[in-house]
Amino acid sequence: MPSSIKKAWIIKDLITFFTSIVVIEALHFLAKIFWHSTWINKSELILIIIVTSIAVFSLILIPYKYFFHRYEINQTEVAIQTGFFFRKTIYIPLVRIQHIETSQGPILRLMGLTELSIHTAASTHHLSGLDIKTAANLRTQILELVEVIREDV
Repeated sequence: MPSSIKKAWIIKDLITFFTSIVVIEALHFLAKIFWHSTWINKSELILIIIVTSIAVFSLILIPYKYFFHRYEINQTEVAIQTGFFFRKTIYIPLVRIQHIETSQGPILRLMGLTELSIHTAASTHHLSGLDIKTAANLRTQILELVEVIREDV
């Protein structure tokens, strides 16, 4: 995965943080209008401390998260490894793949990255943070391998 995905994760975490702060402040404003209690200020402070702690923790762990996001394609399956505390490796048999699509949200588009979605009958698996050329090459490679496997069956 390209290292620019780290910047995308930072932007996503910061957007989540600031959105959370705005929601907390809006709730605080509404609570002040409808209730006149001293616990409102204390609860706001506690929520801001929690949200800030989560944001800082998430930002600190981005290099560690990047280290454990991997994928591998071989002749029979696609393996996707995610997670850093609770690691998960998903093995997708090529014979089960129905279609593959690419998509970009505004953050990925800003960074020149895309997401590859691999669809099976049961679920959808995502490889996020690939550069556009790599995603197109992976899509072609996987579809060629799927075609070869389906001809053999």
